[in-house]
Amino acid sequence: MPRHPIHSSTITLKLPFGMESDKEITALRAAGIPVDALGNAERGFLFVRFSDGWRSQANVFRWFAGDLGQRIRHDDIQHPPRQRGRRFQAARPLAD
Repeated sequence: MPRHPIHSSTITLKLPFGMESDKEITALRAAGIPVDALGNAERGFLFVRFSDGWRSQANVFRWFAGDLGQRIRHDDIQHPPRQRGRRFQAARPLAD
């Protein structure tokens, strides 16, 4: 019996359920996932597991740089530009 290939995503991102679409696209791009203005992958394959809003409060985005089953070279991945001098910032409460 042939062995099935294992598909490991290049980038996995978990975003809150109910996030506005423009903020979602900004987060995907910041993570290095190439998406167009509608949130569709410009290359590779983007799989989204949507939250049901009850058990899970997050959507999971898995991006594969190449076609499924294709081996990915390190050169195929475009990382987002680094921002100098920024460290993790504590979450700020939302304004009412």
